[in-house]
Amino acid sequence: MSFNKEKIKTGFATVLLFLMSLPGLYCVKEEKKEKEDYLFMIDDKEYYLSSVLFDYNRMKSASDTAETRHSLDSKIVRQNFIIQFINEELLYQEAKKRGIKADNPEIEAELLEMKEGHTDMTFGTYLSSMMLTEAILKEKIERRIVTEKLINALTKDINITDDELKEYFDSHKDEFRESARCRMKQIVIKTRDEAQNIISQLKKGASFEELAQLYSESPEKKNGGDLGFLPEDSIDEFFTRECRKLKEGEISQIIESSEGYRIYKMVKRTPEKELSFEDIKKKIYIKLLDDYREREKNSLLRKLRTEHRITINEQMLEKLN
Repeated sequence: MSFNKEKIKTGFATVLLFLMSLPGLYCVKEEKKEKEDYLFMIDDKEYYLSSVLFDYNRMKSASDTAETRHSLDSKIVRQNFIIQFINEELLYQEAKKRGIKADNPEIEAELLEMKEGHTDMTFGTYLSSMMLTEAILKEKIERRIVTEKLINALTKDINITDDELKEYFDSHKDEFRESARCRMKQIVIKTRDEAQNIISQLKKGASFEELAQLYSESPEKKNGGDLGFLPEDSIDEFFTRECRKLKEGEISQIIESSEGYRIYKMVKRTPEKELSFEDIKKKIYIKLLDDYREREKNSLLRKLRTEHRITINEQMLEKLN
């Protein structure tokens, strides 16, 4: 059994954040770095602290919490970062060794997709805010494409059968339940007095949808407050509670929240249901394919780590903070 591999489009910010997780390594010439010791080496090639600071700081800012600021946790974060960084470099160099390339049209096409919805000015401003230039972004795109092509080459002969898909489905049925969903409408008001006034009007027969359009502070006001169908646990405790409590057509009491005072109207609720094999077949295929790709990548990395001499300068690593 086979599926056509589909290109899943992601938003500009998502793609950019993913690219930011890829290393942008530069082997700096010795004469320009006389006073800087190397951070790590792959064989005889030295990589410097300045080469990884941007990527490290981005990663750290995304995961910086009270817990990870603990000295022991910080050390683990640094170690995990440098290992991942080295792994990405090993894969990239292996891809280049195998003659895998990213053509300019491929790079430009991905860059153009990222620019969608931006003017040259807004795109440039965004890059500046990320401390990036278009040239560096193109390099990151090139590295991602090349590494992705390597993983694709490792897994091109993988054939996932229907029997494998069914076996996974039968042994993981708890994963394939669709949670209860609610379609509710809401009005969000700044003050309790305003909210109470709306409740009074609703009790006199006023249209919830018209009141939402007139008074609500929430973006969906233009749709009469309609939030559409959402899993019951997808927003917050207030939504979940009312989703479970209200009957179709019922209106909630005034709910105080950090965004203001909310009033909900239940439109429809669908109960939790167990998905069939056919419903979830493609999702299982994608998951098993991702698992195969991860195993093949890790297997190659184990091989590459035995073939290359890797040295980490622990003293320099401590300077990552």
